[in-house]
Amino acid sequence: MIVSRTPLRVSLLGGGSDYAQHFMEYGGQVLGGAINHYVYVCMHNHNITHFFDLPNKSGLASSSAYTVGLMRICSDMDNVTIGKLATLIELEKTNNQVGYQDQYLCAVGGFHQLKFSEHGIRDILICEDECSGLQEHLMLFDTHQYRKNGSVIPKQLERVKDNTEALNKMAGMVDEGVGMLKTQDFIAFGQLLDESWKLKKSLAESVSTPQVNDIYTRAIEAGAVGGKLLGAGGGGFIVFVVAPEKQEGVKKALSGLTHVSFKFESEGSKVIYRD
Repeated sequence: MIVSRTPLRVSLLGGGSDYAQHFMEYGGQVLGGAINHYVYVCMHNHNITHFFDLPNKSGLASSSAYTVGLMRICSDMDNVTIGKLATLIELEKTNNQVGYQDQYLCAVGGFHQLKFSEHGIRDILICEDECSGLQEHLMLFDTHQYRKNGSVIPKQLERVKDNTEALNKMAGMVDEGVGMLKTQDFIAFGQLLDESWKLKKSLAESVSTPQVNDIYTRAIEAGAVGGKLLGAGGGGFIVFVVAPEKQEGVKKALSGLTHVSFKFESEGSKVIYRD
């Protein structure tokens, strides 16, 4: 028996600009990191089983983590290579309807600024001191609305040319966000996240829902500075930037949702058991 453990990921800024349909012409970048909730893939007598710490189809890149975890138990390749190959596999599986950040972040772990271009991926690791303070300001909630990427992403890709200006602005926000992390200005970071979410919603009507909009409004009224749905949109998990002293108020305002504590993790995909 062999068991792999692969982290899920939280993507904060730049999502959407990591699709080849955009970055091959204009470039793109994202800011995000792996978290300490995992997908476990087990192979025993050539049978494969898997388990998720958190619900799948929820914007945390669970399908990418599964692909990476399966490759981890079947290969001795390094995690960077696995991340890149897992992207190619998912591109083939989804007819090029997948971005390039998820597999990489799940494979290598850590908190990263990733730059995408026709030349490949440039990885800039964000130091722990810069993301630890941010972590204390982040709150993650399960909206209990789940969706399939197949119902959201195609609509966004159909409009990728029309959305060029918005996607370029969203990608540019990554540099702004990294600067705010360096100065530990987490309130400004939350305001930037709010601006980014508004742009994200303009990409397609399917990005948000009336229920999600209501959740967002209640969180802001309770003290959150900004936030966003994770993944392509349509449901799943939502993350907010909230000053620590206001987090209980936000939790109370969203009492119908499941609050999920998390930390960023740096180990990436690994084999945790082999007999």
